[in-house]
Amino acid sequence: MTYVPLTRVSMILPTVDFLHRAGASVDRLLAMAHLPPWITTDSEMLVPSQSSTRLRGLAARVLAMPNLGLDVGERTAAEPSGLFGTLRRRAPTLGAMLQAAVRYSPMLSSRGRLRLRVAGDLVELTKTLTVALDPRDFASQQEDQFVLGLMIGVVRLAAGPSWQPAEVHLQTDEAPALRDAGSLGSAHVTFRQPATMIAFPRALLAAPLAPPPRIEVAGDAVEAWKSSAPTRDFVGSIRQAVETLSCRDYPNIRMTAEFVGMSVRTLQRRLAQAGTSHDLLVAQARFATAAAVLEQTDAKILSLALDLGYSDHANFTRAFRRWAGCSPREYRLSARTAGPVVNPFAAEGQRHTRRLTGGRSSNRKFSRAAGGG
Repeated sequence: MTYVPLTRVSMILPTVDFLHRAGASVDRLLAMAHLPPWITTDSEMLVPSQSSTRLRGLAARVLAMPNLGLDVGERTAAEPSGLFGTLRRRAPTLGAMLQAAVRYSPMLSSRGRLRLRVAGDLVELTKTLTVALDPRDFASQQEDQFVLGLMIGVVRLAAGPSWQPAEVHLQTDEAPALRDAGSLGSAHVTFRQPATMIAFPRALLAAPLAPPPRIEVAGDAVEAWKSSAPTRDFVGSIRQAVETLSCRDYPNIRMTAEFVGMSVRTLQRRLAQAGTSHDLLVAQARFATAAAVLEQTDAKILSLALDLGYSDHANFTRAFRRWAGCSPREYRLSARTAGPVVNPFAAEGQRHTRRLTGGRSSNRKFSRAAGGG
């Protein structure tokens, strides 16, 4: 594995909502999937894709629903969450929506690629994975079903709620209960294929969609979202995992290793081979947060220092100067006059700025700092 595949929390929220409605112990299941309970407060945060897969497998077992992945996938297509869902809902036709989904899918997950291919009178919608599913694993089967449900649900937005695909490919082994799924009807289903795929009539591409709800999205919000897309390199993916964990606390290496599903020793070794360390990535996350707060709020520097885990103002100032080449006070002044000084972790800073100023800061560790004073 060259990197840790990451996925937006928006792809987990439908499963969490399903569990809530069923009366399941959501926090316990999140913990079993190596996900902190506060993860659901921001649909755009990045989490390891394997945790998303694990959560769907746990949910299907706890609720004794062998086709839960398929059901939740269809619901997700009909009621999308997050900026990805908002952007694709703007499309006037099914074809335009699918093109938007293909274009924006790398910003949603780094686990695989969505593709659209015209083959005569049919269109094939496929999802290939950079990290293959285990065909016999129950959680992997639920993930495969979830992707299938998403595909079917999106086409139904144009074709109607009773539409069924003529041909389906799945990457995992045959699941007996799937043969009885109403969504598939008489579809020709082939298992253990290299990609998950459905085929539908080409004419449906021009089918109109219901007008979406009017949702204003600022252009800079879209650009910040694009810049926060999950990376496809090892250090970058670990940095993004650290950034997610840093929303509530600054993680030690054991916490990060468990989050991304590897041993502490393996994580240390691979970071060292790449010329960095876990401590350095945590320090970068601290700087990104500090820079965002200084640029966007009137937070007292002492309060910010304490919230970042520094013992006093002086220690924080020395650390900040090493990163930015100036003091926190000088950085803030520059940001409000000539624009921010050069920030070596600008992308991380933009993401923290969005989180701190996007109306969700009351759920964040830095809510007190962002309150100013």
